[in-house]
Amino acid sequence: MEIKFMKTRHLKYIFARYYKKPSIYEPPEFDKREFAFVYFENPDSMQRHMGFSSLEELIMHIEQKIPRHIYYSSAIYEYPSAVNMNEKEWLGAELVFDIDVDHIDTPCKKLHDRWICLDCGANGWGLAPQACYKCGSERIRKETWVCETCISVAKDESLKLIDFLISDFGFRKNELLIVFSGHRGFHIHIYNEKILELNQEARREIADYVRGIGINYKMFIPVKGSLIKPYNPDFWDPAWLGRVSRALYNLFTSINLEENLKKIGIADRAIKKISSLKQEIIKKLEEKPPNWNYLSKVIDENTWEIIFHKVAEEEGAKIDERVTIDIKRLIRLPGSLHGKTGMKVSKIDYHGLENFDIRKHAVVFAENPVKVDIKNPPQKILDVLLEAKKGVVKVPYYIYVYLLANGAEVRMIKSTS
Repeated sequence: MEIKFMKTRHLKYIFARYYKKPSIYEPPEFDKREFAFVYFENPDSMQRHMGFSSLEELIMHIEQKIPRHIYYSSAIYEYPSAVNMNEKEWLGAELVFDIDVDHIDTPCKKLHDRWICLDCGANGWGLAPQACYKCGSERIRKETWVCETCISVAKDESLKLIDFLISDFGFRKNELLIVFSGHRGFHIHIYNEKILELNQEARREIADYVRGIGINYKMFIPVKGSLIKPYNPDFWDPAWLGRVSRALYNLFTSINLEENLKKIGIADRAIKKISSLKQEIIKKLEEKPPNWNYLSKVIDENTWEIIFHKVAEEEGAKIDERVTIDIKRLIRLPGSLHGKTGMKVSKIDYHGLENFDIRKHAVVFAENPVKVDIKNPPQKILDVLLEAKKGVVKVPYYIYVYLLANGAEVRMIKSTS
């Protein structure tokens, strides 16, 4: 217990150095926002329902208290500091999207994530199962880390989402607030008068649209006996029409067509038939416009449905829909530090997202190497390979801060600079 207390105190001291000159984001309608904090002294409790009249007042509070986590409301209220939510008088809320790589099964997770069943002790590396493979228990403890690959996957998903927001919904790049969460992904905020008053149902429809939920394949592909007249989409069509067309073309022209069809659950017999007709299918798709009627004749309806749903899933943006439909969400404040990584919650522009560099945009502590004694480290953290080393290793100081913040059994021996 004493060691844990000393580690926490040490981490707070490190955070205090950053908060001597913090560059904290000032959201629109600042004095109508609710703020919330998790302090080092009470990590299991969030202190919320706080309001500040100015950014200077907030920064003064941060400098005095040195919080571990800082949040603000996506909503604006008449009385943001009212303790009772009904008394706050909700005036509107930003539309917020959260892309978190924790929800995406990336191959790199086998290098840095692990889990253990608290009932039978079964354990493994990689994405944690919903229930233990051995005993079925759902009492799973996870240990997760983030590496460059994770961030790259989250970045690609964010760019895919932004394409929906700009191309399909007509938002401008300068209307988007793009934020690295300081941990496993990105937040995209939209603030304008038309968005503020959207209710939860409207936000759910937007979330479903960008995820590709509810798209009826019969509206795209001719199906025998269907009363729906399909659009017969072309590759240059807008929105989902073009996305689906291009994705299907990419699938049927892929070198590993048989393997890809097998991965999405197509029956062997159907795979054999599609493979034997591959060149003819490609030829028909390259007609102007693509000849979907031919494909509907050689691919049965059940197979079409499976292929189409998989394509829609892959083309959709992998957002956390709970965040988007929440009209009273607390979300991390740009400019603050993430309490589990020591990285900065960073506001970036579109170009910054395209060229996102974890060290340039989010690392705020020194890169000089330090010697640390660590037990059971992951193989990779951020941009540093630990290669299953244990015991005393050299790591950049910012990696030491991440290890410390995320609860690793780590002890710094000395700085080597």
